[in-house]
Amino acid sequence: MIQKSFVVSLSFIIIITATQLFCQQITTPRLSPQACIKQTIGISTIEIHYQRPGVKDRVIWGKLVPYGWSPGVPWGSGNVFPWRAGADENTTITFSHDVNINGKPVPAGTYALFVLVEEQQWTFIFSKNFSSWGSFFYNEAEDALRVTAKPEMAPHQERLLYGFDQLTDHSSRVFLHWEKLLAGFTAEFDVENIVIQNIKNELRGRAAFSWQSWLQAAMYCLQFNTNLDLGLGWINKSIQMNENANNRNILGYVLFAMDKQQEGLKIFKENTEKYPQNWNIWDSLGEGYAKMNDKKNAIKNYQKALEMAPDGQKQRIRNILEELKK
Repeated sequence: MIQKSFVVSLSFIIIITATQLFCQQITTPRLSPQACIKQTIGISTIEIHYQRPGVKDRVIWGKLVPYGWSPGVPWGSGNVFPWRAGADENTTITFSHDVNINGKPVPAGTYALFVLVEEQQWTFIFSKNFSSWGSFFYNEAEDALRVTAKPEMAPHQERLLYGFDQLTDHSSRVFLHWEKLLAGFTAEFDVENIVIQNIKNELRGRAAFSWQSWLQAAMYCLQFNTNLDLGLGWINKSIQMNENANNRNILGYVLFAMDKQQEGLKIFKENTEKYPQNWNIWDSLGEGYAKMNDKKNAIKNYQKALEMAPDGQKQRIRNILEELKK
């Protein structure tokens, strides 16, 4: 009987141990679902990975998320630590390029995002240690940056939410919204320089073999009125590779943008001789004369463009002609 009981007990222990081991391999829903959000600004990106706890009728601020620093725990670094700005693993934020956070520089890379929550002010902490679990291992020496924000009242948000708003061509506010409070910081990229450096790199690769790539690079400079000297070199490179109405027309516009109006007008005139059947060439010459306040020649060339233009462009040209004739 003793031997049989021992066998039964041993079997039970084996079953329990096996069950515990195998339970760790089963995928079940998290109480705080994982989430990822990404925003592009220029060609740069901000990406946040986090877990979304719910309010669930709990008191959040000052209780579930305590005000101030939490005391160190035995399984952590022993240091006081801030809120992990989410649940479970670290909340992480990744910047594809160097960025300014509230005007302060932060190198490209991935950071843990923590928040020191106080009643009147929150402090967003960007930590270089992004691989630890939660904020229990927080070490102030690993801070990359701290910025403060004043929390504002907002509609009830059941699940913690990160988002992007106040978006411009160069920046966005990155906000945290949970329960009835929202706070954030501004992330801003030096978009023009980032794009120019990226263009330079791409024009050393496969893109360099295409005249269209050099044209596209010049058009970026023209569109944003930046690095026009580079744009002039790039459009001339495109013309050297394959001279055509498109790149020669852009050459004229680049020269005008550089306040070289006579040179630009000369290119537009030459284009009408080289490509007389291209309505857009006459349209550009009309625009060139208009920029130089020569209404007579502007009207003459816009009328020529109107005769040849596709239906989708005719009304636009008519509107320009009406303004010029007033």
